[in-house]
Amino acid sequence: MTHTITNPINLPWRHKILGALIALMIAGQTVQTTMTLARIWPLKHPAAFAFAGQKFESLAPWLKGQAYAGYYTDRNIDDTRPLLELLQAQNTLAPLILDPENINRRFVIVNCADIPRAIAKFKAMGARPVAATPYGIFLIERPEFTP
Repeated sequence: MTHTITNPINLPWRHKILGALIALMIAGQTVQTTMTLARIWPLKHPAAFAFAGQKFESLAPWLKGQAYAGYYTDRNIDDTRPLLELLQAQNTLAPLILDPENINRRFVIVNCADIPRAIAKFKAMGARPVAATPYGIFLIERPEFTP
């Protein structure tokens, strides 16, 4: 006996049961896959990320037209965090070239662990602060400097 399918309601009961079983298996597999994905790929909140270079953005107008500037830090530049700050400062202030640990420049960026150390450093150098960032980083100028 051959059936022509014109209306799914007119299908034989065996075909209806088979269709319902297939639909249930697909639904069960979808639920199982969704639960597995939810377990191994949980929704995460975006992590806050601070670009270390933003600490130096406010110094850029003061350094416009300068080819080089010194960069002084009392932290170990071989450690990851101080090195990261130096590299991102270089990126932020480009095309200016930062000269790490060289204070024999007209302008020097002083990035110390705390503000009193930074102030003591530029006072010892006989330099004057030109600008400061909210992050405790100073741009100092050495008035006696001649290139």
